[in-house]
Amino acid sequence: MRIRVATLNVWALPGPFAPSVGARMQAIGRRLASLDLDAIAFQEVWTADARDRLVAAGRAAGLPGAWHHPAGFGGGLLVLTRLPIRSARFDPFSLRGDPVRPDHPDYYGGKGWATLELATRAGPLMLVDTHLHARYTNDVPHAYRAHRVGQIAELALASRKLQHPVVTLGDLNFTDVHPEHAILTGLTGLRDVAADLDRPSATVLRENPYRADSRKPDRRVDYVFARDGGGTAIVPLHMKRVFDERFELDGGPASFSNHAGVLAELELVPGAGRALPPPAPRAISLATQFLREGRHQAKQRRRGDRAWAGAGLGAAALASLGVLDPRVSRRRLLRNALQVGALLALTPGVGFSIVSEVLAPEELQAFDRLAVRLARLDAGPGSAYSA
Repeated sequence: MRIRVATLNVWALPGPFAPSVGARMQAIGRRLASLDLDAIAFQEVWTADARDRLVAAGRAAGLPGAWHHPAGFGGGLLVLTRLPIRSARFDPFSLRGDPVRPDHPDYYGGKGWATLELATRAGPLMLVDTHLHARYTNDVPHAYRAHRVGQIAELALASRKLQHPVVTLGDLNFTDVHPEHAILTGLTGLRDVAADLDRPSATVLRENPYRADSRKPDRRVDYVFARDGGGTAIVPLHMKRVFDERFELDGGPASFSNHAGVLAELELVPGAGRALPPPAPRAISLATQFLREGRHQAKQRRRGDRAWAGAGLGAAALASLGVLDPRVSRRRLLRNALQVGALLALTPGVGFSIVSEVLAPEELQAFDRLAVRLARLDAGPGSAYSA
């Protein structure tokens, strides 16, 4: 049985953070019918309006099945399919990012992965839609690599428990030369479909009208991965880039998104599946190394947050004492100015206190838990991960 699956980061951010969202969602919807898809995984569907437009377009294009998080958010993930959905679940990542960087909003985006069991004539197929932590390479030297590796580890721990064939799609925010690629394939047994077919096309392109000012090179960060399962093989047949056309919108050059999508045609062959290979020792070693580095970075950030919290709360305490002092001094004006400044420091002081004493320990514990689970991996043939 042949199936056609695709993935696209639609860049449907709210408000002024992305242009012409409604019109672009309509354009994506019009393009769907011509692709003859069995399923498509979207990322960054951040608004209800964008989601509703895409779901309606999917129905019109013969993709009546739709999954999104019941709460309506779910990390911006949306799946449309013509195949019956037998079950679906969403799991949030335990490593989400830095809460004191609202300009790096991954922490607040609720990212995770959706796992759908789809019914096909060749048997059940597991489809996983995800979006890993962004790199923010202009701002941070570590590029959040440890967070992505932690997210990959969680995906791997869950993926290896799936008994049926698996297709994992999404915006993974790494290229095939980054270590995250080797970690993902080494831990999960997933195969990079484009690499198998020698068709690795870039999906973030300088020719995209929305990236006209970018100096970064073209790169591939959107993927389709697959592996056999339950005795059924997945054979890659064809791969191509889609949703990369340019057109005019609102009087200027536009495209469907600031990413291109990819489409894979796969064949499901019952009775020909290979056993799940054991996790690669090199992948375990690399993942453990990056988790250790991430824990160290998180600990350093916690020290800094504690220092800011102490400074803010201390200044606020001094200010409150000054406010209660009824004596008048010729330095009253200067004192009042200092008190106002110290009181303004109270709110960030409380914020940094919450980060350092509540959120930071959760991050450290997440790094520790994932390191322990990786250490428990059984490297025997066809092994699955321990919980």
